[in-house]
Amino acid sequence: MLRPMRTPWLALLAVAACASGPRPFPPPVPAIVAQNQAAGDPYSGRFPMEEALRGLPGTGPLHAKLVTDAGEIHCRLDASSAPIAVATFIGLARGLRPFQAEDGGPWILAPFFDGLPFHRAVSGQFVQTGRRGRESPGFVLQDEMSSGHVFDRAGLLALANSGQPHSSAAQFFVTSESLASLDGKHTIFGACDDEDVIRELERRTLAATSSGTPPPVLQRVEISAAGP
Repeated sequence: MLRPMRTPWLALLAVAACASGPRPFPPPVPAIVAQNQAAGDPYSGRFPMEEALRGLPGTGPLHAKLVTDAGEIHCRLDASSAPIAVATFIGLARGLRPFQAEDGGPWILAPFFDGLPFHRAVSGQFVQTGRRGRESPGFVLQDEMSSGHVFDRAGLLALANSGQPHSSAAQFFVTSESLASLDGKHTIFGACDDEDVIRELERRTLAATSSGTPPPVLQRVEISAAGP
């Protein structure tokens, strides 16, 4: 069972999801569309929400269960504030969003996150995954940030990036503490419970980095829509 949501931001997330569901995509950033088109992305960095949800039972708020070898992390996805990020994440998880496994390679369909290692962690901050053999899956996403989305607690689900605007794609991280230093720098697209599992993943990822032991693994991402 999910624990109660504990901050106004998370309460607003739940209310918005129930009231309006996914909102329309924000207007495109022409330079990002052009960059994705030049790379051959069939969706120009804007994978449709209707495609991401195709065949998914239920019509309620969107959830993701991160199944790892350290336990499960239960997350609520914020499609009311970050619809591009959520549609892409769901599409990759369900094997519906095409990606490239190598530079210049074919665009393929497969559950993107299955079996990926947690490859990066910062002690007392976050643990990160979503890298499949290369830094980029062949596309980039435009940023979706607002003043109301701040890193004010553990368990926030956000897109990693290179430090430059509009450079996120498939890699994501989950926070283990509040991180005001990241406010306005990353798209937050969900919030998660199970902080004990998050911290264990962080600990094991740090141990793997320092000692060469096998890193923890994201076995799969399960998407669901609560409600009838």
